[in-house]
Amino acid sequence: MIVNIEGLINVLFIVFMPLFLLMTALFHRVSAAHISKGMESEGVPPPSWDKGVGASAPCYAMAIFFKRWRGPTFMFDGRLVPKYARTVDKVLACIYLFSTIGLGITLILAAYFDPY
Repeated sequence: MIVNIEGLINVLFIVFMPLFLLMTALFHRVSAAHISKGMESEGVPPPSWDKGVGASAPCYAMAIFFKRWRGPTFMFDGRLVPKYARTVDKVLACIYLFSTIGLGITLILAAYFDPY
């Protein structure tokens, strides 16, 4: 059985695009909202550059898993993110990061193997 790269890229798009869209909506609505409320209760305001669109959610997902993102940075203050992250938030963040990386790799492969 010979697998052509075009078919593989199509399958990857079929898998990762809906997963990415679903996890973006779920993580933003469930986890990022919960973490933001917890941080606001301790007096840490949301990032000034996030005007309510939920653009800080990827930063929250990174702060859940990587210690480097847990300090106060120029983008946001991530010290309290692990404190307010529940188990469901960690699972959603893991799937969210997996789908983001998978979609990114798929886009890179599609651009690299573009026949035109």
